[in-house]
Amino acid sequence: MYEFAENIQRGIIYLLKSDDDFYCQIVNLVKGEYFEFPVHENIFSTITDYHEKYRQLPSDDLILEDVKKKKRQSEDLSDYEDELIYINSLDTSTINNKDYYVDLIEDFAKREAMKNAIKDCLVLIKENRVEETEEVVRKALTISRSVDNGLNYFPSVKERWERILNNDDTDKFRTPFTSLNRVLEGGLSAKELGMVVSPAGVGKSLFLVNQGVESLIEGRKVLYVSLEMSEDKIAQRFDSIMTLIPQSRLKSNQLTLHERLQVFQDEFPGSKLMIKEFPTGLANVNTLRVLLNQLKNFEDFTPDIIIVDYLELLRPTTEGMAEYQAQQRVAEELRGLGVENNCLIWTATQTNRQGRTVNIITDAELADAYGKIRTCDFAISLNQTEEEFDNGRMRVYVMKSRNSRQRFIVPAIVDYNILRMSESTEEFEDSEEG
Repeated sequence: MYEFAENIQRGIIYLLKSDDDFYCQIVNLVKGEYFEFPVHENIFSTITDYHEKYRQLPSDDLILEDVKKKKRQSEDLSDYEDELIYINSLDTSTINNKDYYVDLIEDFAKREAMKNAIKDCLVLIKENRVEETEEVVRKALTISRSVDNGLNYFPSVKERWERILNNDDTDKFRTPFTSLNRVLEGGLSAKELGMVVSPAGVGKSLFLVNQGVESLIEGRKVLYVSLEMSEDKIAQRFDSIMTLIPQSRLKSNQLTLHERLQVFQDEFPGSKLMIKEFPTGLANVNTLRVLLNQLKNFEDFTPDIIIVDYLELLRPTTEGMAEYQAQQRVAEELRGLGVENNCLIWTATQTNRQGRTVNIITDAELADAYGKIRTCDFAISLNQTEEEFDNGRMRVYVMKSRNSRQRFIVPAIVDYNILRMSESTEEFEDSEEG
């Protein structure tokens, strides 16, 4: 590794060939070309090839045997024998601190990855492939030795259930509907993807704003990403729901609006709302990652819940897909964003044309785009006839719930003056699916 002293490079080789734990931590961070001398590069590749094939570290004799096949004719095997002797004779006190070496390698690997990413991005920009540069840089930023091997099932049973039983409803994100929260044992969780489905104009965005208000009442930090409506229009919807002032009277009740919003802030002091509009069809999940970094650095804002309005208006990070493939890919990328940032994601999606003709919207009304529902953890559809619209009624159908009851209807009411959605105390007549 060019900027390391020669004996540092030898110390890395020594630990690499003699300490399996050290090997596992750094093998994905180091490349053969990082070593200054061909002898070290060949020893490194021999160790990694052997471990990949046999799942153990090779002895010096096996290293030398394999080096015979890799070395150039101009090289002498004795150079490798002498180098291994030199490596083995290192003062062990200088290499006892494995963490130091791991930190050194990780820092170097991060810098190398970013330098290579910048070089690649220059080529991509020249070739007018600007969108691909985001993914190249993002991959470079993920370079880390962090190791998470998952849940070791049997040894963790007691600890796991203590954790589950001690978690109360404050870890759950409520929906605007009591019955759903009851079935979900409090609501959805961070790292999950919720989806609301309906034809255009039925109330997807309205539901998402109501979901945002519900999370604000819980004292959450809410990020609302609009890909269609302006920031001011979305904010006005929040205005009405939080203050109970009808949309038509917001302009004439500015004093009351400010007073009631202050009461709301005082009542729920931990809540914070950011609304960001992107041009329709231009943003993708990497755009949201950039936004999250900016919000953290400039606003000290890290959201608990991200609401994306709506899925079809977000581009996949990979171009050239069929529409149904693109929608599934966007859903997968949104869920991944939630996992990366330990937050809940809510989004909306439209049905096909058949969705306007059925009594209850199910996954059948998604046609070729069914894959987007397969990705999410929880999905509801909003169902409404003209008569129900006139009466401010709606039927919320649970299309999918990964860990709880599904395929049932919750009667809901919508106050179109203040745009508030809530569960009805009256039972509507149940309808058959489809």
